Amino acid sequence: MNKLLPIALAFVLAAGVASAQPIPTPASDATDASVRGMTDQFVANWNKHDTAALAALWTDDGDHTEPDGRTVYGPKEIKRLFDIEHGSVFKDSELNLVVERVRAVGPNTAIADGTYELFKAKDPAGNDIGTRTGYFFYVVERDGDSWKVSASRLMLPANLIWRAR
Repeated sequence: MNKLLPIALAFVLAAGVASAQPIPTPASDATDASVRGMTDQFVANWNKHDTAALAALWTDDGDHTEPDGRTVYGPKEIKRLFDIEHGSVFKDSELNLVVERVRAVGPNTAIADGTYELFKAKDPAGNDIGTRTGYFFYVVERDGDSWKVSASRLMLPANLIWRAR
């Protein structure tokens, strides 16, 4: 009987730790709508190829990471990247974002994540690359009555070798 006591105690402690895990806080309706509105503006700016308006959606110390891991810092560098892309491979592209979740992580900070589809993009030789689909993750900060991107991460789906197909 004494041998079972430590095992039982371990299970009770593990259950207590597991149940004490924080539950993600959904954003308020106003925050959710405002963050979704900011992403709608991002899409509109992208589809107009307005790189200045795109970069203006970032905080002064914000960053953006491409699916290949390249990261640029601050609106000036973000605009420079968008200028290169929208002057070439994304010149005729169209973007669609679907925000799946907005979660508050503080009174002035939220996380938005979801999926994206990019249409009409070309490779450097000018050949159509077809529809590109992926995932995005934004950390956003309140800026007055609106929201700005503090960090953005784009991801492309990849087959993981350790998962069954």
